Amino acid sequence: MITAILIDDEYYALEGLKQDLDDLGTVRVLGTYENGQEALSQVADLRPDLIFLDIEMPETNGLELFDQLLEAHPQAAIVFVSAYNQYAIQAFELNAMDYLLKPVLPERLEKTLKRLEKKLPPPIQKQLSLHCFGHFAIQVGGEEIVIPWRTKKAEELLAYLACLKGQFVAKEKLAGTLWPELSREKSQSNFYLTFHYLKKQLTEAGLELPIESERGKVRLNLKNLELDLACFEEKLPPTDQLSEKTAALAESAAALYRAPLLDGHYYEWSMAMGWRYEMTYQELTKKLAVYYQKRGDSHKAAYYQKASTRQE
Repeated sequence: MITAILIDDEYYALEGLKQDLDDLGTVRVLGTYENGQEALSQVADLRPDLIFLDIEMPETNGLELFDQLLEAHPQAAIVFVSAYNQYAIQAFELNAMDYLLKPVLPERLEKTLKRLEKKLPPPIQKQLSLHCFGHFAIQVGGEEIVIPWRTKKAEELLAYLACLKGQFVAKEKLAGTLWPELSREKSQSNFYLTFHYLKKQLTEAGLELPIESERGKVRLNLKNLELDLACFEEKLPPTDQLSEKTAALAESAAALYRAPLLDGHYYEWSMAMGWRYEMTYQELTKKLAVYYQKRGDSHKAAYYQKASTRQE
């Protein structure tokens, strides 16, 4: 996703451009600035791909600010935005990427973004993963991303979708599960508001979690997402008798179960689900204890025997 900052001394022009970019869905706006010097002080830290820069501003105009911005962040592409066309020649002499006239038309904006996309290097794909055993966590490339949830229900909604392991669920059922104490109408109203906040906060955090809606149902698509619950179940041995191959898979599954499901979060809907995973883990570690006891590996046998009885 392209990242951008917007600089314009007119508040409504800033908000209008930001809304147009949000609607396109391919740009994450890192900041909006009515003061060019404030933007200049932050651009090196933000490192946006693209800077939308107004020309006629008090104190330092956009043409003067151009070189200062590039000196602070040389990799940025700069697009001038102006209500007047008389600065176009100067803008292109400065090697601006584009020059847009206000009001900016969405189709013209889209054309500018497509030009930029061709120049940007392909993004490095980092593994996106969700962890439900232990505290609920989102990770990118092995690093946890902490999101300051606007509402805890947004986090709970994402956790619920994760626990369904890619299955579609009716939005009405989701609403009733997360707000069982409310009327049908009120719970559905809360759901749609929370769903909006969830997607908005994920986008603001630069996370493209594949949440899909279809005919009144929603799901988390696991195609390009690593989910510990799904990995755990895939590695479970099909029989009680472990072989060398299935024992290795069983150990991988046991290692994923670091702590109980959504540990530290009390959700009524997750209680029975968490109990089933705990029982599965205990049975799994018992099998491993028996397997290693038969092989004469007393250390591993003792380790898994202890693990199997930790909450009994």
